[in-house]
Amino acid sequence: MEKRALLAFILIILVWVGYYYLVVPTVAPPPAPIAPAPTGSAEPVPAPRPSQTQKTPTTTTDTAPPSVAPEPDAWDRTEKLRVFDNDSTRLSAPREIVVEGDFFRGVLNTQGGLIQSWKLKKYPGLNEPWVEIVPPDREYGPDVILTTEEGPVSFREILFEADTDVVTLGATRPQGTLELRGMTASGVSIVKRFIFDNADYAFRLEIEMDGVDRLPLGSKYYLRWGGGLRITETEWERDVTAFRGFAVLGDAVVEQDLGTEPEDPKPEDSGDARWVAVRSMYFLAALVPQERPGKGIRLNGRPVSTGAWMDRQISTEIAMGLSATVKDRFMVYLGPIHYDTLAGYQVGLENTVDLGWSFVRPISRFILNLLVWLHQFISNYGVVIIVLSVIVKIALYPLTYKSMKAAQGMQGLQPKMEALREKYKNDTTKLNQEMMKMYRESGVNPLGGCLPLILQMPILYALYAIFSSTIELRNAPFMAWISDLSLKDPFYVLPVLMGVTMFIQSKMTMKDPKQAVFVYLMPIMLFFFMKDLSSGLILYWTMINILTILQQAIQNRFFPASPVTM
Repeated sequence: MEKRALLAFILIILVWVGYYYLVVPTVAPPPAPIAPAPTGSAEPVPAPRPSQTQKTPTTTTDTAPPSVAPEPDAWDRTEKLRVFDNDSTRLSAPREIVVEGDFFRGVLNTQGGLIQSWKLKKYPGLNEPWVEIVPPDREYGPDVILTTEEGPVSFREILFEADTDVVTLGATRPQGTLELRGMTASGVSIVKRFIFDNADYAFRLEIEMDGVDRLPLGSKYYLRWGGGLRITETEWERDVTAFRGFAVLGDAVVEQDLGTEPEDPKPEDSGDARWVAVRSMYFLAALVPQERPGKGIRLNGRPVSTGAWMDRQISTEIAMGLSATVKDRFMVYLGPIHYDTLAGYQVGLENTVDLGWSFVRPISRFILNLLVWLHQFISNYGVVIIVLSVIVKIALYPLTYKSMKAAQGMQGLQPKMEALREKYKNDTTKLNQEMMKMYRESGVNPLGGCLPLILQMPILYALYAIFSSTIELRNAPFMAWISDLSLKDPFYVLPVLMGVTMFIQSKMTMKDPKQAVFVYLMPIMLFFFMKDLSSGLILYWTMINILTILQQAIQNRFFPASPVTM
C-alpha cells in the first residue's frame, strides 16, 4: 500500500473519531484515538527505463526516467554462462513466429524459443489498441537455464527449427501447436512445444530433452521468466511500485517486493514449488509446473543501474534425475490480473490479486462482485459507484440513525454538561464521576456514534484496493474529464467537492464556536492527503458525504434535539 494512501486512511480514522468527540459535544478527557497499523519502511521507487518502441508516459509532476543500458549479472555474463554451439541449427537466420487468438497476439523467436511480444486484445495500451506486456527490447522467456558442474548453460542462444511460421486460432481452430527443435553439441536433443488455446490467456509448454545421461550427474535446469513485465500505465510510478514476485511453496504463499530495492532470495524460499509468478499493477506472468513441482524458487529484482531500472526474474528448479530422457509440462499464464479468471485454474493464482489485508479481502471480494454484477445493468462504472454508495448507506442506515440519535442525545445533555463543568471545574475526578452518572441516568451512550464510522473504514479500504489494482476499473470512464476511475482526478474537482461536502457536514452539527478550527482545517488536510487517490474512491466518499448531509438535514428538520430529562 502506498505511504500516502496509508497516511490518508490513518488520518480518516483520526478525523472521524475526532469529529465525533469534538464536533459533537463530549466530555474530557477524550478516549485515546484508534491506533493505526504500522506502516513499515519504504524505500524510494526506482525510475523505470522507457521501452525503445514506446514513448514513456509523462506526468504533470515527474519527468520521464532516463534510458540506461542494462548491466549483465551472473546469469548473463559470458565468462560464467556457456551456450550450446550447434552448427546444424545456425544454417538459417532467426525467424519470428506469430501466434494469434481471440485474446492475444504473440511473437516468438526461434532464437532461444523466447516470447518477444505478447499483446492482449481485450485491453488497450497507452498509444495502441492492444496493451503490450512484454517489452520488445529485452530477453524474456520462458527460458531454460541448465546447470552443470561446469556452470549454468542457457538455451536462449540456440537457434531452433520451427514447424510453422504462423499459428492462427479462431472458432474453427480453437487450439494450435508450435514445435521448436534443436540439438546441443554434446548430442542432447531439445524440444520446446507450445500448445495455445484460442480463448485462454494461458498456454501449455512442453519441454523434452533426450540424451541428458550424457550430462554430469546432478545436473538440473531452471525454467525462468526474466525481466518482469512491461510498464503499461500512464502513472508509471504506481505500476513500478506494484511489481511483486509470488510463489506457492507447499501450501504457503511467498511474496516479495520487486518494485523497490528488493532483498536477495530468502533461504526459506525452498521446497516444492507449485508455481512462481511476477505481477505488475494489472498484468501477470506465471509459470506453473504440471506433472511435478519445482524445487525451490528464485524471486529476484536487481537494479541494473542505480535509480534507473529493475531487472525482475522468477524461476523454479526442475531436477533431471538419472533417466536419459526428461519430459516436463508447464502452464504459462500471460494475462490480466482478473480474480475469477485466475481462480478458474484452481492452483491459487488468485492470491496475486491485491485485495487488501487478510481481514479486508472478503469485503473486497463481495464489493468487487457487486460492482461487476451492477455493471451488467449499468454500463458506466461511475454510476455503478454512485449506486453502491446508496446501497451502503441504506445498509448502514439503522446504525447511522442510532449514531445521530446518540449525537442528539449528547447535544440535549449540553446544558447539564456545562453546569457540571462549572461546578467541578477544579476537580476533574469528581467531574468525570458526575458525567458518567449523568449518562447512566439519561440512557445516553457517549460512544454510540462511533460504530458506523468504524464500519465504514474496512469498506473504504476495500474500495481503495479494488480501484487501485483490479483490472475491471482500468480505463473505466465516468464523465467529461474523468476518463479512468482508477486514476486521480486530473483537475481535482472531485477532491474539492469531497472537502466541501465534509465541511458542510461538519457545520451542520457544530454547536460550539471553539470547534471552528477543526471544522475548517480537517477538510483541507484531507484534500491534500486524498487528492491523488483514485477518482473512483473519491467519488464514493463524496457521495457518502452528500447522503449523510441529506440524512442529517432530515433528522434535524423532523427529529430535532431536545434537552434530556433525568
